[in-house]
Amino acid sequence: MPADLNVINASQLARVRDDGAPRRGAGQGELDLIPDGAIAIRNGRIVAVGSTKDVLREAGADVPTFDASGMSVLPAFVESHCHPAFGGNRHWEYVRKLRGATSAQIRAEGGGIWASVVRTRETPDAALEENALRAFDAILSGGVATLEVKSGYGLTTEQELRLLRILRSASRRTPLDLVYTFLGAHIAPQDGLSAEEYARLVASEMLPAVIEQGIAEFQDLSCEIGDFEAPAAAALLAESRRLGMRARVHADASSHSFGWRTAVEGGAIAADHLTYTPESEIREIGPTETVAVLLPLAEQFYLDEKKAPARFFIETGVPVAIATDYCSSFQATSLLLSASLACSWFRMSPAEALVGATLNAAYVLDRAADRGSLDIGKRGDITILDCAHPDEIGVRIGAPLVRAVFSQGVRIYNGDRRLP
Repeated sequence: MPADLNVINASQLARVRDDGAPRRGAGQGELDLIPDGAIAIRNGRIVAVGSTKDVLREAGADVPTFDASGMSVLPAFVESHCHPAFGGNRHWEYVRKLRGATSAQIRAEGGGIWASVVRTRETPDAALEENALRAFDAILSGGVATLEVKSGYGLTTEQELRLLRILRSASRRTPLDLVYTFLGAHIAPQDGLSAEEYARLVASEMLPAVIEQGIAEFQDLSCEIGDFEAPAAAALLAESRRLGMRARVHADASSHSFGWRTAVEGGAIAADHLTYTPESEIREIGPTETVAVLLPLAEQFYLDEKKAPARFFIETGVPVAIATDYCSSFQATSLLLSASLACSWFRMSPAEALVGATLNAAYVLDRAADRGSLDIGKRGDITILDCAHPDEIGVRIGAPLVRAVFSQGVRIYNGDRRLP
C-alpha cells in the first residue's frame, strides 16, 4: 500500500527534472542537485521537493522520516533490460571464451542461447519462478524499484506464453514493479523452422496471442546477422505497430546489422546493445526519439573488441539509457554497478549514467509519466546512496552504496550495514 514519508537532510538530492522527453545531449548530464535536500511523499506520491527547511514547512513533519544526512537521494533506478525466465546455467561458456573459443565453437559444443531454450523448456514452472525471484532479490539490492522482464527462452507460442505467465505469477512475490516484454524473436530456433519461417510465425501467431491475452506490454526482437536480419526485423516492427504494441530491438550486438537504423525507422521505443553501430549511421540518422540502451557490463562479459559509441550517441542528440542485460549467459544484477562502469567503459559522466538509469530508462518502459524523476505528482520511488555526492559512484565501483529503496513511499530494501 502507498505510504507517507519524509526524506530529509540529504547531502545532495538529485531531482532529475522531467521536461516531457528523455534527456539528451548536454541535458543527459544534469541531475538538478539540491543540497540539504528533502522530499515529502503522501499516499505514495511526491507532494514537495526542495531544501529540508522548505519541505518541512510546506508538508509538515508528522510522518515517518528517513534522515539522509551525508547521503545522496535519487529517483529509484529503473532496470530496462532483463531476461530472468530461464533454466540451466552457462557459466562454462565464459571460461571457454576467456581461453579463446569463438561463439561458433561454443555453439558447436552445445552452448549458446539455444542451449538455454532447451533447458528452459525442460524446467518446471515452479523452478523457473524461484530462479526469477532469486534474481529479483539481487536486482532490488542494486537500487531498482521498476524492472522490465522478458520472455525469449521458449521460442514456441505455448512456451513463450508460459514464460510470461510465470513472470506474472512471480510478480505477486516481489516488491519490484514489473513491466512485461514478449521476446519471441530472440534467435532463430534450431529445431525445424528457418529464420524467415519463424519470423512469420512470430508475426502471425505469437504476437496476436500475446496481445489477445494481455500478457505483455512490449514486443522485443533481434536484428542480427544470421538470425533476423533488417528486412525481417522491419516486418516484425511494422506488424507490432499495426497491432498497437510498442516495440524495441536487440540491435548491432555482435556485428553491424543495420539494427539502429531499422529500430529508428520502425518507430521502436528503444534499441539495445548497439556495440557495433557505426558513427556514420548515427550521424546520418541524427537526433532520435528512440532511446539507445547501452550495456557496459555485458560488453565486458562478451569480451567485445568494440564498445557502443556512447559519447557519439550523446553528442548527436540521442537519449541514452543504461541497463545490465541479466540473462542466461551473464547474471549481472546491479544496475548501480552498471552505471558506475558506464563511466570508465564509455567515458560517460556519473550524472549521464544516472540519468540513463533513472529518467531515460523510465522512458524506455513508457513509465516516465509517474517515475524516473523526483517531480511533484510522481510516485515516491527513491533510491538512497550512502555517499555524499552522486559523482562518487564513478570512483566507489562495487561498493555497497545502496542504503535504501522506496516504492510509493514504502521501504522495499534495507541496505543499512551500519553498526548500532
